[in-house]
Amino acid sequence: MIFDRRCVVLLLWAVFNGVDSSIIRRPEDTEVRVGDSTYLNCSFSDATAPKSWYHYPVGKGANERRYVYADDQLFSPYDDRFRIDTTSSDGASNLVMNRVESPDAGRYVCQNNGEPETAELIVLESTPRCMSNIDSNGIVGSNSCGREKETIQLSCVVSYSGNIPPKLQWTRVKNGKASAIDDSLLSCLPSDGRIACNYTAETDIELDGSHFVCQTSRAANTQYRCSTESVRILYSIENKTRIAKSVGDEVTCSIANSSSSDCSYSWIWFDGDLEETVSKNTTLVIDREGLHRCEARCSIKEFVCRVSTTLVKASSAPGVPTTYTTRCIIIGCGVGASLILLFGLIAWLYRKFYRKDTVKINTLRAELTAKNNEVDDLKVVIKSRDMEMEDLCNKATRPTASRGLLVGTDIEAMETYSDDDQPSTSNGCDDQKEWTCKKCTFRNTGQRCQVCEQHRESQ
Repeated sequence: MIFDRRCVVLLLWAVFNGVDSSIIRRPEDTEVRVGDSTYLNCSFSDATAPKSWYHYPVGKGANERRYVYADDQLFSPYDDRFRIDTTSSDGASNLVMNRVESPDAGRYVCQNNGEPETAELIVLESTPRCMSNIDSNGIVGSNSCGREKETIQLSCVVSYSGNIPPKLQWTRVKNGKASAIDDSLLSCLPSDGRIACNYTAETDIELDGSHFVCQTSRAANTQYRCSTESVRILYSIENKTRIAKSVGDEVTCSIANSSSSDCSYSWIWFDGDLEETVSKNTTLVIDREGLHRCEARCSIKEFVCRVSTTLVKASSAPGVPTTYTTRCIIIGCGVGASLILLFGLIAWLYRKFYRKDTVKINTLRAELTAKNNEVDDLKVVIKSRDMEMEDLCNKATRPTASRGLLVGTDIEAMETYSDDDQPSTSNGCDDQKEWTCKKCTFRNTGQRCQVCEQHRESQ
C-alpha cells in the first residue's frame, strides 16, 4: 500500500539520519475564492528531510485523510491542479493550489518526521457582498431642527466552504485614509455555510463623505472586498457667534452644516421691534451701525427649519475718533455739519431711550385704563345694590317706641329708638349709631342687620 510505503520511508530516514528536522515556518489559515489560486507555506530546518502534505476534507471523519504529496510525488485528485515549490536554501516545501474548487476546503497538514502543523483552507463561493441603509438623499445627523438622528447600518455577507468561517473586517475610508473598525463593534454570525458581519454606526459629522469597505483578512494574495457608496450626513447645527465689527467690514455667516443640507441665508438689521433684511447672501458688507444677525433656513429631507447663527454689533467706521462729533460741534466746523451731527445724535438718543420708554409708558397707560374701567364697573354695581337696599327699607314696616325688628319684604328693617331707649352695648351692639337709623341708610347694611337680629332674639 502507498500509505505503508511512505511510513517506511519516513521511519528509515529518521533511523539512519538521526537528525531531528523541525518546522521553522508554519502554514496559516487561508481564504481563497473558487477558481482562484493560493498557497500554504511550510519550511523545515533540514531541507533534505522528507516532507508530506495531506488533507482532511470538510465533513469527513478525523481518520479520513487524503494524501496530497509524499515521497516527492502528488496524488490524485490533486496532481492536476496542485504543485510543490521547494527551496533548498530555507527548506521550503510550499503547497501551491490552482483553480481552487469548493471540495478543496478543509484542514491541511504539513509534516516530516516531527510534529505535524495544520492550517485551514476556507473557500469562498463568491466575493463578499456589502449591504447598507445608506440613502442617496443622505442620512440625518445632528441638527438644530428637532429631527431625530438616524444610524448607519452595514452588513457584509459571503457564502463559503470550510471548517471555520472567513474573517471579515470593516474599514472606513475618507479622503484616501482608511481606519479599521474594531472587531468588538462587529456582530458576525455564521450559519449553514454563510456568514454576515454587521456594523451599526452613529451619524457623526466626521462620517460625512466617507464610505465603508468590507474585506477578507487571511487571503494569501489580494484580499476580497466590497464597498458601500459614499455617506452624506445631513446636519445643520446652530453656531451662535457674537462678534464686533465696524461699518464697511465684511462678515460671513458661521453655521455648521453639511454641503448636502440645502440652506438659504439672510442678514437682518434690527433695533428693538424694527427689522430690515439687508442681504440674502452668506456675506454682508456692513453699511450701518447697530445689531445684525444672520439666519439660515435649512432643508433636511423635505423638513425646513430656521437656524440662528452669527450676531454682529457694528460701530462707526474705523479710524474715526469717538470724540470727533463733540469736538466738531464745540470748535465749529460749519453750521450745516454741526446741525447734521446734532440731529443724528438726537435721533440716536430717541431710538436708544425715548422710544423704548414711550413703549413702556403706553403699555402702563393701557393697563391703568383697564383697571379704571374695572373700578367704574364696580361702582355701578355698588350703586345699583344701594338703590335696591333703599327701596327695600322704604317698604319695611317701622313701628315706634318698641324694641326689636319686624320683617319687611325680603330683609329685616330696623325701627327708630328714642334717645332714652337705646339698646345697651352689652347685648352685642357696640356702635349705637348703627341703631339710630331712620331711613335704613346703613354703612354696612348686611352686617348691621345680622347684629340687630341677634339682639332681637335676646330681648
